[in-house]
Amino acid sequence: MKKSLLALALLLLFSGCSDGKHNSLMITRESHYPIQETIQRLSRAMEKKGYHVTKTTDHSARAKKEGIYLHPTFAVTLDKPKVFSALLTCNPSLAMDLPIRVVVHSELGGAVQFSYTQPEYWSLKHNIKDKNCIAIVLEIARDFDEAIGVIEK
Repeated sequence: MKKSLLALALLLLFSGCSDGKHNSLMITRESHYPIQETIQRLSRAMEKKGYHVTKTTDHSARAKKEGIYLHPTFAVTLDKPKVFSALLTCNPSLAMDLPIRVVVHSELGGAVQFSYTQPEYWSLKHNIKDKNCIAIVLEIARDFDEAIGVIEK
């Protein structure tokens, strides 16, 4: 328990030192694939881990309807009801961050990137101290770490 809390505290402390891909709030990585394939690969990888894609929002299409140009930008909503429900018992304020949303977008030069809130940050944001709750957060973080390998450059 103490080791995992210490590791989490150190992670949060040092993750504030941004390397352009990580900060204390968000992880951003570059994909090796076009935007639609990135979304499909991410969805399949997370589904193998028990997550369900509940929605994909095309923000660029919505912006176009308003006469605004936006580089292709999609939000993929992922849910894992049994795990997320257990996590919400730790602190109902976690509902602000659940289900998880991953943003997949292309930049001006065509590079495709994806970003999501670092699950470990939830422990700080929502004052999660219970060891069982922290274990759930760390499980979600591991799921993402393992799944993103299928799309990362």
